[in-house]
Formats: sequence, C-alpha cells, structure tokens
Amino acid sequence: MNFFVIIATLFNCLQFTHQINHDFDLLIFTQSWPATVCKEWKKMNPRHKCTMPHKNDAWSVHGIWPTKLGTIGPANCNRTWLFDPEKIRPIEDKLLEEWTNIFNGTSNYALWAHEWTKHGTCAAQLESLNSELKYFSIGLDWLEKYSMASILSGASIIPSNTDDYHITDINNAVKKTLNIDPAIECRKMDGESYMSEIRICFTKELKLCDCDGVLARRYIGTDSIITNCDGNKNIIYPHYKENSLYIQLYKLVTWLQWFTL
Repeated sequence: MNFFVIIATLFNCLQFTHQINHDFDLLIFTQSWPATVCKEWKKMNPRHKCTMPHKNDAWSVHGIWPTKLGTIGPANCNRTWLFDPEKIRPIEDKLLEEWTNIFNGTSNYALWAHEWTKHGTCAAQLESLNSELKYFSIGLDWLEKYSMASILSGASIIPSNTDDYHITDINNAVKKTLNIDPAIECRKMDGESYMSEIRICFTKELKLCDCDGVLARRYIGTDSIITNCDGNKNIIYPHYKENSLYIQLYKLVTWLQWFTL
C-alpha cells in the first residue's frame, strides 16, 4: 500500500476516534447576569429587546457544561437525541423564570434546545443527568442552592448603577461561601468591565470542586483568581428593573415561535 495512503488512513482513524471521544473531567454550572447579557444584546443592535427574569435582580441559568480540562467540549455528543419540549413540561414555568432566554424575539425552546443538544447530550453519560428532565431540573436545583444573588448580597455586593466592585471581593465572596475557586467572566463594553457570568464546578459525582482549567488564573495583588476580568479596573454589577411582561403571555409567545420555526 502506498505510504501516503497509509498515513491518510491513520489520520482519518485518529480523527474519527477524536470525534467520538466524549470523555470529560468536570461539569461547569454557569449563572449569567441578565443585565449584562441584555446590554451586550442591545449593543449588537439597538433594536434588540430583552426578556428579563420575572424576579427582580435575579441571576439566570446559562447551562451545565461537561468539560475536559485543557480544551473545549465535548459537545453535541448525540445529534439524534433532539430536544423534546414535552419532556420538560412539568418544570417549564420554572424554567421560564429561572433559565430565561434574555434575547427577546427568539424562543426559549431554542435556548433550551441548544443547551440540551450541545451540552446535555454529553452530560447524559451520567445517570444523574441522563434525561432532559434530570438535566434541566438539576440546573434549577443548583440555582436555588448556589444562588449568586444570595452569595454576593451576603457579602454586601448588590446590583448598582452607581457603585462598582473589585474582582477580589467578588471572588472572595463565592470562595468563602462555597470553599471552592469559581470562574468569573466579564464583558468589556464602552471602556467598562461588566459582570457577566459566574461559574462553579462539580465532579462527575456532583460534588463541588475548583474551576481550575476553565479560565486562566490571574494574579491580582496577592490573589490568584480564575477570571478574564481586568484586575486593574473595578467591575460594574448593574441593576435592572423587574420584567414588565407577564410570564404566561411570554409562555404563549414562545410556544408560537417554537412551532413556527
């Protein structure tokens, strides 16, 4: 057999093996700060509108992401396992309030379908997450148990349109409460740094663990923090007003959007 044919065959085999390797090391549970998500969405297009969580100044679940350290993914582990809205019907109202799609004009079902297809089908390797209902229910449970709104307010870090906070204070608030290192992500807009996401990590046994390997560590003063935030600039944790839309009306709209896709 021609040498180059052999090499090509080996390459294809290795590539295929890589594609079906869906191993992961930990689970990242990500909570998003809706005011920052909304600001970024509107900055992309001033005509964009946002749908905020029903509860005033509440954090929202972004997702549960199986992750192999040192890389991104795995993702899309079973493209044939399509999202079925009927499977999450018992918790749909709660998902609308707490796993909210901020991007008004798109369907909440589209958000949940994305999270399930990309991340949930990989997390489903674990018995504790091997169905849509389990995957989304655990996200809701973790939001209640590890609420960043409660953790930060307990350290007198509250949303404000006038005050800002140092990354060290935010990190310490989470670390002191949960006894693990979180990963904190910011978005830079208009020369300012905005609180965007706080991620906490779990082992495959669903035990809290440090988020090393999720984002790079930065030395800020004497502290080593897992973040992309600028340690030389305080972070804005903006306040937002309560959503004025009725949740049942929004539920009807998302139904219509989903079935007309």
